[in-house]
Order: sequence, then C-alpha cells, then structure tokens
Amino acid sequence: MSVVPPKPWHGKPTGAIVVFGALPNQHPKLVQAAAAITSRMDGSLLCVWVDEEHVAVERRPDGSLVTLPLNPDEDEDPAGPVVEKMSARLEEILAGSPVPWRLYYTTGIPAEALDEVAEELDAMAIAIGTREKGLGPWVTDNVTGSVAVELAHRLRPLVLIPHPDVTSQQ
Repeated sequence: MSVVPPKPWHGKPTGAIVVFGALPNQHPKLVQAAAAITSRMDGSLLCVWVDEEHVAVERRPDGSLVTLPLNPDEDEDPAGPVVEKMSARLEEILAGSPVPWRLYYTTGIPAEALDEVAEELDAMAIAIGTREKGLGPWVTDNVTGSVAVELAHRLRPLVLIPHPDVTSQQ
C-alpha cells in the first residue's frame, strides 16, 4: 500500500480549469501546448495522471490517495516516486509559464477518470495529446480503445493536441 500526497498549485489558480491528461515521460511540447491553450483561456491547468497499474483504496480529506498495485507480486509501489518525478519534470517544462498549474494523481480507466475529475471541478475543457506514430501505440488504441474517442462522447469539450512526432513528419 502506498500513500500519495497531493501536489500544490504552482501559482494561484485563477479562471476556468483545463484538465490535461498527463503521462510520465510525456513529450514536453504537449505539456507546453496545453499550458498555452490554458493561458489563452485565462485559466489554470490541472495535469492529471491516471495510473492504470494501481487501484485507489481511499482518498483522504487532505487529498492524499491511498493505492494498491494491481499486480500482487509487486514488492514496491512506484506510484509515489513516479508522481515525484512527474512533478519535478513538469516544473522544468512549465518553468516561466504564467499559467497556474498542479499535478493531480488518480487511478482508473483514463477516459473515465479524466471525465470524472473534469466534472467534479466543472472544468472548461479536457485536453489530451494524440498518440505518437508506431505499431505499439496503434495496437494499444485498438485493444484498449482510444481515450480521445471515449472522451469525444462525453459532454465536456475536448481539445486534441497533435503529438510533435506526428506533425513533424508531414
């Protein structure tokens, strides 16, 4: 079992919230594009990582999330260290950005979790990056389903940010 404490806002949150589907090791240009879009809306960016390898046991009143790994053979729960690395990386990527932002950790099915967070906070929109080129991402989309397609069928506006690897080869 692991307890992942909440991360603070960087800057004072203002205006509408844009929920951004963040991933470990995500291309920096996707994060920067989400921040730029949020800036044009005079809003705040909530970078949400939906961890599919853990299950939430309890969300505590202080915002901490208690999780368990889905794999019972996993000795250590890497959720906490991954969140810390993601937070540090987002600080680097968003250094100098005027947009208030925060990393938010949750578990579950990505489209459902992003929609749930957006609904809870009455977010203006959900922004996600498109998948990169390659057989691996294509297979994942076709086996587990596309997060973008699932979110497109929800009520909240969806902003798709093209992956730089895809746009640079056209």
